[in-house]
Amino acid sequence: MSKLIDIFVQEGIGAGRGDAQLILMGSLLFTLCMAGAMALTYRLCHNTLTYNRKFNITLVMLAFLSTVLMTLIQSNPLFSLGVLGSLSICRIRLNTKDPRDLGFVFWAISIGIASSMGAYFASLVSSAVLCLILVISSKLTRKTNASMIVVRGEKGQMDNVQKIFHSRRGISVQSKNIFEESFELVYELHVKTKEEEKLISQLGALEGIHGVNVLAPETKAA
Repeated sequence: MSKLIDIFVQEGIGAGRGDAQLILMGSLLFTLCMAGAMALTYRLCHNTLTYNRKFNITLVMLAFLSTVLMTLIQSNPLFSLGVLGSLSICRIRLNTKDPRDLGFVFWAISIGIASSMGAYFASLVSSAVLCLILVISSKLTRKTNASMIVVRGEKGQMDNVQKIFHSRRGISVQSKNIFEESFELVYELHVKTKEEEKLISQLGALEGIHGVNVLAPETKAA
């Protein structure tokens, strides 16, 4: 039994150790480059409300540690058995606000595995494709997302408010609530940011307006 353990422990420690160290350094450097590209993609795919800086740093750490862990497992079979045993008793819970975050976790692990195995081309191509798909889809989603604007005020100003909305394109009414002395109008906006700011300023300048609220239903506050 002791001879068998010696065989496992001595695996990968003999000749070529210097080359193995150079390969490890190259793998870690490649992992950092790919993890940096992944972190930049994560930042571009999120706005200021949904972006989680700590989670983004964790993704880089996960890719780096995956590379080190997979390299150790490949060079030492006995260590791989210990890692499997330790992971079997670990229970990790990850509560993600965005379903895409789980995909980024697997992306980070894939970068580490590919780097440790020397599959640099596969990691580079797949990461580049994922970057393009995620950035493009994020830009398209932001363009199609609609904002909701809620206007509350005195009942006498309701007609003036409706005229302002009806004079612009990309605006549709969602609900009207008329009370004895006040009203509440909810509109859906498909306009640019500058046009939205002008609309808010124009509504705020009217007398008898109690409040103008802009909501983004697709945005999840942190």
